[in-house]
Amino acid sequence: MSVNVGSLKQPSNTIFIQVAAVYALLVSAIYAASRLNPNDIVLFLTTSVLAWAIIGWCQFALFNALHEGLHRRFGRPHREGLAYALAAYPLGFDETYRQVHLDHHKYFGDAQRDPDYPNYGIFPTSKRAFLGRFLLNVCGWYALLQFLGLHQGGDAIPVDSAKAPAKKRPLLKLLGAQLLVLLLFSVTVGWIYYFWLWLVPLATFGKLFTSTRAFCEHASPDNEPTIRTITGSYIGEKIFGVFCFHYHAEHHLYVGVPYNQLKQAHVLLENTLFTANDEQQPRYELYQRGYFQLLSKWFRELPL
Repeated sequence: MSVNVGSLKQPSNTIFIQVAAVYALLVSAIYAASRLNPNDIVLFLTTSVLAWAIIGWCQFALFNALHEGLHRRFGRPHREGLAYALAAYPLGFDETYRQVHLDHHKYFGDAQRDPDYPNYGIFPTSKRAFLGRFLLNVCGWYALLQFLGLHQGGDAIPVDSAKAPAKKRPLLKLLGAQLLVLLLFSVTVGWIYYFWLWLVPLATFGKLFTSTRAFCEHASPDNEPTIRTITGSYIGEKIFGVFCFHYHAEHHLYVGVPYNQLKQAHVLLENTLFTANDEQQPRYELYQRGYFQLLSKWFRELPL
């Protein structure tokens, strides 16, 4: 596969504008939801769920932005400190997550060594199991298991006791960041909203968006390792593919290409990457009808 990608390795400072826009939406949603009257319980709860969805998506978008930092493409030049300060520590991640993500690339499709495998490796065998997967994510169950160390996915940070001393400093940064977020909530909208409008969205909708994106990118009804690019739906691309994650096959093939260049990489690779070669491992696929259509297609094909 001969493609000139030399000109596609320059990151852009546009990422800072986009991250700022995500934070603007995030802060607006938190402020608006915190102004609700909790005495009107029905309005308060229904609007809170809407706020959780918006805030959770913003947290998910920041997680996608962190991905650029993991590959040292967060701005031009790369700004390591800002990547973690803006998109890692507030979400509960630290420097150790870089190796977790790189292991996903290195061991993709390996049930034992790919840390993202639980998000896509075993395809649901029924409609009930398919729906249950999303319900367990959005209710926070998988996030709870992850917190307790009983469930891992690509957004999990495994604990290696042999490296515990080296992780002490990142852990302190992580705790410091959470205390700072708690302090910001305390002096603005109230400390209780740190739990209600930060941790709850992170554990529910944030987890749902992250897990669903990984599922769409890599899952397959035949359980074969698949790396999938998903186009064809502007809304789906903006929801799940924020920061150009929908060009996922191109990213896996050329990890050095920053998100702002992936569309051009897709143009260069479209006629050569997505071939009907069943023996190719991993398998690269192009789905051109969007995320929601892909999920709907899979659901319809499953038995009850």
